[in-house]
Amino acid sequence: MKKLMVAAAFVAVAASSFAEVKVSRFFSSNMVLQRGKPYPVIGTAAPGEKVTVQYGGASASVVADADGRFRAVLPPLEVEKTGRDLVVSGENRVVFTNVVVGDVWLVSGQSNSEMSFSWGIINGKAEMAKAKDYPNIRAIKFMHVRAPFPVKYAPCNGGSWVVATEKTLSGITAEGYFMARELNAKTGVPIGILDDNWSGCRIEPFVCAEGMKLVPELAKEYNAVMNSREAIVEWCGKVAAHRADGDYGAAGGMPGQPDWSLQYNAMISPIVAYPICGATWYQGCSNGGEGISYAKKLAALAGGWRSQWGYDFPFYIVQLASYTAKTTDPAGGNGYARIRNAMRIAAQTIPKAGLAVAIDIGNAKDIHPKNKYDVGYRLSLWARRDVYGEKDLVVSGPLFKKLEIEGGKARVIFEHTGSGLFAGEKGPDTPGVAPEATPGGKLRGFAVAGADRKWHWADAVIDGKDVVVSSAEVPAPVAVRYAHRANPMGDCNLYNKEGLPASPFRTDDW
Repeated sequence: MKKLMVAAAFVAVAASSFAEVKVSRFFSSNMVLQRGKPYPVIGTAAPGEKVTVQYGGASASVVADADGRFRAVLPPLEVEKTGRDLVVSGENRVVFTNVVVGDVWLVSGQSNSEMSFSWGIINGKAEMAKAKDYPNIRAIKFMHVRAPFPVKYAPCNGGSWVVATEKTLSGITAEGYFMARELNAKTGVPIGILDDNWSGCRIEPFVCAEGMKLVPELAKEYNAVMNSREAIVEWCGKVAAHRADGDYGAAGGMPGQPDWSLQYNAMISPIVAYPICGATWYQGCSNGGEGISYAKKLAALAGGWRSQWGYDFPFYIVQLASYTAKTTDPAGGNGYARIRNAMRIAAQTIPKAGLAVAIDIGNAKDIHPKNKYDVGYRLSLWARRDVYGEKDLVVSGPLFKKLEIEGGKARVIFEHTGSGLFAGEKGPDTPGVAPEATPGGKLRGFAVAGADRKWHWADAVIDGKDVVVSSAEVPAPVAVRYAHRANPMGDCNLYNKEGLPASPFRTDDW
């Protein structure tokens, strides 16, 4: 009898526990809900249990399915700057406090994106002290996790949402925070940051299989991922069969996996259920030896993420800053030169993409330059135009558009020239300080080559919104390079009059 009572009590406790409404760990107090789109609240309850979600005057009810899962979708919400309760009710009641509605940005990449104020950001203490003036900037940090298959539900590896304060900024992406602060200051819209980075990572693990499938050049890699998944499924079946027979070792070790998609599966896939405003990508050091192949991977990254969210959100790339010792040969092409050019090409060819150029704010001895304010500010310009309606805003420095040969000279035509071009100087460690005009106005950093493919330093002259390049040693130019080297700081001084630097570029593919 006693055993029956214990068993009955156990069943009652188990049933009670199973009936308890639980919400995805993506949800917490202080979070930001994305405005303007239906917003799902996902969790578990007892099968058949009615669950109701309320936020302000909006509500949604749903019945948990046979597996105990529910997905209640709130109607599109307007901006809400005052924190309210998000309430999920069933057999029990779950309350998240201080929840606002605004825009949520996915901030991803490697260490330069992940670095927080604890890394020694320039003017860090003063900037952190300003956080009290921006209570509607919130962030959630995701841990480093990998998986061979996409995870469907919000991960347990994320922390809770926090308000960006002087104390919490030590664990929040500085790049993302500065971008968010600019946007919040200009628009008043609450900004949420999905701090979803992995220091030291390559781009491949963040590219989903669906994105690889969109890019013909990645067909081989896509097939390898699919074959790997099939092998893992087969291996799991063998393991289950052997264990049923009491043999735990006969199946052998799990098959190896390609590096592709492993971080996407565990760190990005779980959050595609929740709408976002856009994404930024600051990575490339670990792929630093690549050229145009990196542009293909960026296309797969952006295209794949957008395919999973189901809409073409803005996608902004941070170009790698100057790094390592300076060189003087006109050909350049060393260090990060080729991958920067690939980033430029990707930003100009991927729809709704943008490029934040950081060539003038690097550090020869530090792969993690500490001026992240200018990075965030330059990212914010693209968003202010594309998302927040400042249609005439100049969002970028000059980006190479085309080359025209005029006798013995080469005319470089740019996009994003703003109100004009000028030769300028900016200290790399002076956040928020505009460049000053170069004495004498002489441009530096341009090289030219003829059909012999031999490079020579060139004279470069601003002509309206173009730059005309020539060299006495190259009577018939066919190609131009600008700042195409690992560290061109001091030798790349082309800006538009809005103070934004020109991107390094090459017109050849030699």
